[in-house]
Amino acid sequence: MICLISCKKNESKNKSEEPLNKFLGVWNDTEYIIPNETKLKINSDNTFVYTAAGCDWRVFSRGNWKTKGDSVELTSIKIDTCYIAFPFIDCGFYERKDKKRMVTVPNCEPDTGGSFCVFTKEVFYIKNDSLIYKIKDSKCSDSLRIEFAKTPKIRKHRN
Repeated sequence: MICLISCKKNESKNKSEEPLNKFLGVWNDTEYIIPNETKLKINSDNTFVYTAAGCDWRVFSRGNWKTKGDSVELTSIKIDTCYIAFPFIDCGFYERKDKKRMVTVPNCEPDTGGSFCVFTKEVFYIKNDSLIYKIKDSKCSDSLRIEFAKTPKIRKHRN
């Protein structure tokens, strides 16, 4: 009888931790236009690391996350090293008259070694086994979809 009671306690404890843990781990980009590799690592200490790389470009971000209902919200931390910076999503870029280059430190000259991606309260939710970005910019096309999965995408090579 005592063994059965202790099993029920452990089971309920695991269920209370489950909503938090579902976001943790390495998430791999599933959609892309040009060949690249993008990863989002959500850590148990409420931090995240975002990396993306293509043929001749590198992007990164790091910051903090918090849960909001059944979603996770990511916000980058400020860094003191000079990089070109850009928002995670900017669907109105080409419509803006001022396309001034953003940098991580005011009035600095960035090295061309990489860029910093700024996450500003970016919200993601889980549907099935995917982490999906919740678009907040009304200028974005309805067809825009940013999705991550726990397994890396399979690259198809053309002959």
